[in-house]
This record gives sequence, C-alpha cells and structure tokens, in this order.
Amino acid sequence: MCYNRAMPLALDLPTFPKPINPYRPPEPHAIAERIEPGSIAEEIGIEPGDEILSINGQRMEDVIDYRFLVAEPEVEVVVAPRRDASQAYTVTVEKDPDETLGVWFTADVFDGIRICTNDCDFCFVYQNRRRMRKSVYIKDDDYRLSFLHGEFITLTNLTEQNWQRIRDYHLSPLYVSIHATDPEVRARMIRNPDGAKLREHLDRLFSYGIQIHGQVVLCPGINDGAMLERTVADMAACYPKALSLAVVPVGLTRLRAKLPHLDLVSPEGASRLVESIRDWQRDLRRRLGTRFVFASDEMYLLAGEPTPGAPAYEGFPQYENGVGMVTRLRGEWRRLRPRLPTRLARPRRVTIVSGTLAAPVLQPLVDDLNAVEGLQAGLHPVRNDFFGDSVTVAGLIAGEDIAAQLRDQPLGDAVLLPAAALRGDRFIDDLTVASLAAQLGAPVEVVEPTARGLMEGAVGMSAAGGARGLVRKGCPRR
Repeated sequence: MCYNRAMPLALDLPTFPKPINPYRPPEPHAIAERIEPGSIAEEIGIEPGDEILSINGQRMEDVIDYRFLVAEPEVEVVVAPRRDASQAYTVTVEKDPDETLGVWFTADVFDGIRICTNDCDFCFVYQNRRRMRKSVYIKDDDYRLSFLHGEFITLTNLTEQNWQRIRDYHLSPLYVSIHATDPEVRARMIRNPDGAKLREHLDRLFSYGIQIHGQVVLCPGINDGAMLERTVADMAACYPKALSLAVVPVGLTRLRAKLPHLDLVSPEGASRLVESIRDWQRDLRRRLGTRFVFASDEMYLLAGEPTPGAPAYEGFPQYENGVGMVTRLRGEWRRLRPRLPTRLARPRRVTIVSGTLAAPVLQPLVDDLNAVEGLQAGLHPVRNDFFGDSVTVAGLIAGEDIAAQLRDQPLGDAVLLPAAALRGDRFIDDLTVASLAAQLGAPVEVVEPTARGLMEGAVGMSAAGGARGLVRKGCPRR
C-alpha cells in the first residue's frame, strides 16, 4: 500500500436504531426502453418493452456485459417480446465490431442494485421520511454504478465474483468513499468492521491496474484536522493510482431523531479547510505535478470564498461531485453572454428557482438577463423546509416547498426549475412536475443547470438558437 498504518485486531462499534428501508426494488431484467432509429435493433424488430434474454448464449448482469458481448462481429440475440414473452425468438447479426444494437435499457443494472451493508451516521437514506420518491430509499453501494456514473462506493460489500469482474473488465476508474485512512476511524464512520480494510481493498484494486477518485465526507470532530491531513497525505502517496481526492461537507437534515449527533461544517470551519486545501495543493503540485486534493464548491460558498479559476481544477475530475461546477458555470456564461439578444420580439417574464446556496452565484447571471429589453427574470431561492434550512442545494429541493413558497406569487410566463431537483419527472418528495404546475397555475419548464440551460429557458428556445438546455415542460391543467 502507499501508506503504512497498523490494522486494529478488533473494533467495538456501538449501534444505533436505524429506520427501516421501505423500498425493495423489483427483480430487474434487460428491458429495452428506447430503440435508436435505423439501428440493428429496429431492423430485427426489437421494440420498447422487449427483453433481451441473452447475447451469444450469455445472460447479462448489466450494460457492462452488454457492451462487451455486443462488441463481437457476430452476435446471437435472444429476444422475448413484451406483447408475448412466450414467443421468444433468436436472431444472428453480422456487424462491425464497434457497432452496437442501438438499444437503450430501462436500467443500467439488470440483476438488481447492490445494497450498502454499512450504517453510516451521515447516510442520507436514514435522514428521510416516508412517502417520498422511491429511489431515495435505495441504499446503494454498487461498483457498476461507480464505473458507469461516478457514484461513490466503500468497497466493503464486494463478492469474489465482483472483484473478478472489476479485474477482467478493467473497470477503471472507480470512485471510492475514503473518509479517513485511519482504519479505526473509517470503520467507526461507516459502522462496519470491513471499513478498516481500506488498505487491503485499495491494494487489490491497484494490483489490477484500477485507478480511483476518492472522496472525504467531512464530519467536524471526527475526520477533520490532523486526521484529514493524514488522509490527504496517505492518498496523495498513492498518486497516480489514486487520481484525485475531493473533500465535501457532511449533509444533515432535520430528520435525525434516532441518529447520533453530528455537527455541520461551520463557515469558520469551511474557511480553515479552504486555506488548508490551498496549502496542500501548493505542496502537492510542486512534488507530484498535480493539486490532487480539491474542496467542493459548497465549501467555498460556506466560507464566503471565491472558487478558483478553471485551470485549478485540472480538467474537473470530480465535477459531478460538486467540485468546480460554479467555476464552469461562470466561465460558460462569460462565453455565452455576448449571444444574449438585445431585445425580445415578444415580452417574456420568468421565475428562476434555485437552492439558497446557489442564489448568490446565479444573481449576476439574472442581472444580465434583465438587461435584455422585454425580458423580466426573477430569482427565487427556495428555503428547504422539507429537510431543514441547513440543506441548501438545488438537488434536494422538495416540490411541496416550491409550491408553498411560490403559490400566489406573480410567476410570469414560466417557472424555470433546475433539472438537478428531479429524477424523471418527480421531486424528492414524489411530487410531479405536472402536479406542481397545476398547484402554481403557471407553466413549469425544467432546464439543465448550465449557463446554456438558464439562457435558453429564460429567453425562450428560439431566441437562444436551439433547445439543448430545455429538458421538458409541464403545464397546468385548465
């Protein structure tokens, strides 16, 4: 391993009552959701809802299997039609090796998501209430979703078969929740003795040639201070097997009655952390040629500090983890701002919804929109009453909070919602976009949380020269 730390022989881990996970995912299969026009799948008659039973005689666990199996120049596909599964048929297809069938599936894993075996005190699943969007209750820890979508895993629930698939398919990079390199501290944080085996698990990944991006969820008084400094040093010693390390603040909701007390990262703590990150980056860049460790945007916003420029993020390796989003948004807006029309052909008024954390970032962009003649754009930060006002990000805005705080307000021609607040057409509290539009009595448009998405949603699709930033619309029932 890249660092040396004695392993504890035993850990006395206290237990706390945890809410029951009410969600049990159905038995999944390789179900086609969408067929690309003109594709092989369309040619051989595969339709949405059909199940692909096997390719070259092998059933598939996930889209990773699909991608490897379909890479052969000749594939035998067994399909069960949705309309009559008993009428399964077999088709042999000759194709270019880099050509797929042109099938998009309803899920990326076909055999069920691997459920987390840890009991982290800061786990978001334990901080919810009932009757929310079903996906919120999936306590996943799936190495395939780590490879496919950058979701963080702890490496504590991998079977031998999982390890072999990681090796054989060379699933790299993976995204790993480090939290602390001290074995006892990490095991206590995730309440799993196997958490102490981080050194062993990383060694095994590295021996397969697998690289990782790491994450630390910072819990004040537990893995900060000297403990964090050691974690950064230990992981940096693994570079380039470990490619980056992000430090994000712990997120706590008001629904923690049965959970042990944890402290939020304070503005003062965030400020100290940002300064430490700068010091570590200077040293690591000198020694390794990379900054390696990065603070999340939320840390900078909590500290009231400006985020660094784009070069400081070295290609944004942890962008989806909220590291560098603010900087990229501002940079994209500077490039797109000259394309804003000087005036609109028809007057338009919009209400832009955001979380309270991002509001100061978005306000200058909204000011630019209001300089367009005929356009009125209002920014409405939504206070999170659903989870508590310490939760400030757009991704956790509940539909009921938007409805309560915008109801009876002059909303204009459209309410613009960030796509990050939704999964499909549902908010985290299971309210749909259509239901919100009906409650507000105003059209609702869901836009990508990018500069282009904001611009196109605000000025209208045609005025911005396209519809790439607009995701979908919901209109009130009359």
